[in-house]
Amino acid sequence: MNRLASGLIAAAVACSALPAAQAQDDLDFLFSDAPPPPESQAQTGAGTESPTPQPAPAAADDSPPDADGTEPLQAVIPVEPLHPPQEEPQQTPPPRRQIEEIVVTAQKTEQSLQDVPLSVSALSGDFIKQTGAADLTDVAAYVPNVRVDTDDPGSPQVFIRGFGTNTFNPSFESSVGFVQDEIFFGRGGYFTESMFDIDRIEVLRGPQGTLFGKNTIAGVFNVTSAGPTEEFSGDVRYTMGSYGDRRIEVGMGGMVTDWAGIRVSALKRSSDGQLYNSFLDRDEEKLDQRAERLKLRLYPSDSVDMELTVVDSDTSIAFWPYQLYKLDAGSTAYLRSFDPEIEDQPNDLTSMDTVGYLDKGSTTAGLKTAWSVGDLGGIHDFETVVVLGISQFYIDQLNDLDVSPSDISRLDSHEDHDQRTVELRFTGNSDGLFGLGERLEFVTGLYYFDSDYVLNAKVIAGQDLGSYAVTGDALELISGTSFGGLFGGITLPGLPLLGTITAPLIGDDYYGFHYTQGITAYAAFGQFTWYLDEHWAITPGIRLNRESKDVSAQGGGHCRTEALEICIMQALVQGSPYDEPDLRRNETDVSPKFVLQYFWDDDLNFYTSYARGYKSGGFNAISFTGEGIEYEPENAQTYELGMKGKFLDGTLSLNTTLYRTEFDNLQVLAFNGFFFDVSNAASAYSQGLEADFMWLTPFEPLTITGSLGILDARYDNYVGAPAPYGSEEDTQDLSGKRIAFAPSKTATLTPTLSLPLFGSLVTQLSVDLLYQGDQYTDTDLDPNTYVDDYMMVSARISLADEQGLWSITFGGSNLTDKRVLNQVTDATFFPGTYFAQLGGGRQLFGAVSINW
Repeated sequence: MNRLASGLIAAAVACSALPAAQAQDDLDFLFSDAPPPPESQAQTGAGTESPTPQPAPAAADDSPPDADGTEPLQAVIPVEPLHPPQEEPQQTPPPRRQIEEIVVTAQKTEQSLQDVPLSVSALSGDFIKQTGAADLTDVAAYVPNVRVDTDDPGSPQVFIRGFGTNTFNPSFESSVGFVQDEIFFGRGGYFTESMFDIDRIEVLRGPQGTLFGKNTIAGVFNVTSAGPTEEFSGDVRYTMGSYGDRRIEVGMGGMVTDWAGIRVSALKRSSDGQLYNSFLDRDEEKLDQRAERLKLRLYPSDSVDMELTVVDSDTSIAFWPYQLYKLDAGSTAYLRSFDPEIEDQPNDLTSMDTVGYLDKGSTTAGLKTAWSVGDLGGIHDFETVVVLGISQFYIDQLNDLDVSPSDISRLDSHEDHDQRTVELRFTGNSDGLFGLGERLEFVTGLYYFDSDYVLNAKVIAGQDLGSYAVTGDALELISGTSFGGLFGGITLPGLPLLGTITAPLIGDDYYGFHYTQGITAYAAFGQFTWYLDEHWAITPGIRLNRESKDVSAQGGGHCRTEALEICIMQALVQGSPYDEPDLRRNETDVSPKFVLQYFWDDDLNFYTSYARGYKSGGFNAISFTGEGIEYEPENAQTYELGMKGKFLDGTLSLNTTLYRTEFDNLQVLAFNGFFFDVSNAASAYSQGLEADFMWLTPFEPLTITGSLGILDARYDNYVGAPAPYGSEEDTQDLSGKRIAFAPSKTATLTPTLSLPLFGSLVTQLSVDLLYQGDQYTDTDLDPNTYVDDYMMVSARISLADEQGLWSITFGGSNLTDKRVLNQVTDATFFPGTYFAQLGGGRQLFGAVSINW
């Protein structure tokens, strides 16, 4: 018993030798719901495993034997401590917040946005839904140095870095390319086709001729719609907003078998708009839109991936979103004979007599087939891609050309466009170039584009043309000499009656256009990125393009007295008959590019690049005389210096680009006194900076995103530019002057706060600060078309479950109700007066989303 007692006492002493803090920790598990860790898995540090605890050291080494010569009991009976010594288990740190990688196809292959040596912004489909964006105008507000105006869906205006296209003249092809689901669309009107069920939108700034072809001289909108998911899923979103805005968007699908999947999506949208026609008692921007998309994903074999996309869209608008601005006394007096309440201040009221409309739509089918060959000789991951596309597009419209309550003239226009495209592309990589360097990635291919376009349009005399013909405005328009207003501001109530009396005498009087255009283009393109070592890479590229254009253009007056060549409408537009049935252009272009890229590390790289772009020449579709009908191609070359990086342990991304673009033979629209002709200005340039960032702040619920664009776009040499109305000379020298639609600065800032609530609910609050600098809105830089800089504020708050199965969002745009003019142009029948298009005011919305 004495020996046993001695052993127990020795064990107690050994336990008491542990540090007090450790002993306390060892007892903590007694008061915890979790069992103590197994001895063999006790943590000793950064994930390492501790050795199995051994018995306490024998005290015999220091104790003499008992008197009978035997060793003490504790020396032969090992006694294990009540709790083995162990270090405090280390808590697993929470996952570190990092910015998710954004994958884009800006170079025809999937790449991280941070690795693409281009000035490109990418917006996800979720972001588009969260902001309540309904079209590309709303989206463009978040992209530096980009402007999109879609108030006239038949003639959208799209500008990047100050250059783009005002498509009032339908032969004026877009300077900004539009690509959706890898199909290039050859008409500007596709920009306003239905935007729904979008996966992402990429905006590429600067010439993109090497990979995307002609007419991408200012940049490209590259849109990708959502496709079938691995598991069956779907979403539906219903939005209700101000001015009768209603929108429902549905998408659902997934893999049906291991070799076939499907996704169907649809959009239904309606809106009253903000512009009210007091004369006709109707909403001039009333819109109804519907669209459907079907995507089929097929895997005929393990190496072949096929995707069939079919889209159909139709839009109907009560049309002509303009109002008179700055009427003179004579014009005001004449128009008050028809509407005593006529006014000329920018607001949400207009007064027009024509029940106008615009119907437009398209049907598109595309088939993409990708064959993953694998290794082919020294080439790895070799893939062949074929993209086939066919599309039909139409616009039918009737609008009030005088934008007034007097029935002076209407434009009746019908456009039809058919296109067919084929792209054959090869991609892959190798271990270097002839054994040099670390890796080489390439994309090369062939491209074919073929289209047919038909325009039939009439400028039709209205029944009040007889009363208008005796006004000072009409005499001034015909003679080119100002009479100061024949009636000097005196209201003459009898004028409408004069029009009624003369209308039967005038009869069917119009100036008509018939324009057909066929385009056939072939191209070979290629670029490769050669990684010289872990830091340096070069990317040369080139595109060879051959295009032919066959055009037939006719114009002339038609009336009862046509044989006498005294048609009233022809005289008003200062036109003459012409017939050019066999116009033809053949053009060849070489568009090269070169990029030098330096990778500091995985999170930071720099690049410098040179690229050349090309926009084809053509023929004026709306010419009133047939003179100067042909215009030349436009060329541009761009130099860029950029940086893309992630900082602060991956919580801050910052992309910046410095650039300069130089244009030769710049194509411009010039007002001819009645409509817009296409011509060439000598030269111009654009230079500036673009930057965007995302910051996951140390305050975990807060994320801040933003962008900045600095733009200096000017005519370098433009001597014979059209002069504003009332100038002493017909032309002016705009050399060194700013270009229209080129605000000197644009910026956005969006803080977003995400917070958990009770249960499994989360809320998110976002505020958008959107700034746009001052700009002119017409080519002649008329001071009356100048718009000062402004700031707009938008915000939204949402409530959702943490799994994202549903959400409720309330928000608004332009919350301070800032009203600015989107565009001011010369009026057609009232010299010295303008047509103004006012931007939208405050709009609120609510949305409900369900996902499964």
